[in-house]
Amino acid sequence: MNVAAVLRFDSKPSRNSRIQTACITLGSVAPTIVAAVEAEEFLFGKGLDESTCAEAARLAVRAAQPIDDIRGTAAYRREMVRVLVARALSQIRDGTERTSLPEAPVMLWGQSNGRFPALDTSAEFFDSDPIETTVNGRSYQVRGANDKSLLRLLREDLALIGTKEGCAEGECGACTVFLDGIAVMSCLVPAPRAHRARITTVESLSEEGLNPVQKAFVQAGAVQCGYCTPGFVMSAAKLLEEVPHPSRGHIQQALTGNLCRCTGYYKIVEAIESAAR
Repeated sequence: MNVAAVLRFDSKPSRNSRIQTACITLGSVAPTIVAAVEAEEFLFGKGLDESTCAEAARLAVRAAQPIDDIRGTAAYRREMVRVLVARALSQIRDGTERTSLPEAPVMLWGQSNGRFPALDTSAEFFDSDPIETTVNGRSYQVRGANDKSLLRLLREDLALIGTKEGCAEGECGACTVFLDGIAVMSCLVPAPRAHRARITTVESLSEEGLNPVQKAFVQAGAVQCGYCTPGFVMSAAKLLEEVPHPSRGHIQQALTGNLCRCTGYYKIVEAIESAAR
């Protein structure tokens, strides 16, 4: 679950500053993202002392409509709403909301600036038009894939089955590929987005022998069932392009979009440290 809080004050945030506007939203505790309206209205015109933070957090709980499931109980989720809202408000007041964020976060953008090349919008693209794309350095024209995801185009139309479908909703990272040099989850990318773009898949990393990351995964025993491995390898390769000598923190951050359901991540992290050396 998650909480987002945005406050506007009449002066620099402190215990004496007065709140002019407040927006507090809660995620994964209702069928949709919800606003904690009672808490927002309560905060108007007030300063953020301890009692105000505590009462706003208590009121925010009323907006939550969580369920019991295998991940946790509704009661636990309500309590966590209270804890997280109180924590967010106190961090904003104390100016510490950014202290846990890395100064130079890993973005998996490689050597790019994180911006895709400008798309050519001068020509219309119709559903019947072929997708003209470059994958692993080879040019393709693909017909009949305009209603697919990039993941399905790669697997079904180009027979590049190294890219895996784990969740199909952008949570597990098994389908990670590079789109114009930037790591993306191909299950979330519409296939037509590949039109006149450059795609790189895990197959390209071993065209001239195993990539150093792949070798390190083998040597460290970082592969369990192997299903998630292509995504981890792609994220790791892009990390080392972006940060050639990463710290363990860099590695852990780079892998936050990749899930391994077999085991812990110790061997995977060790493999990437070895590949970096």
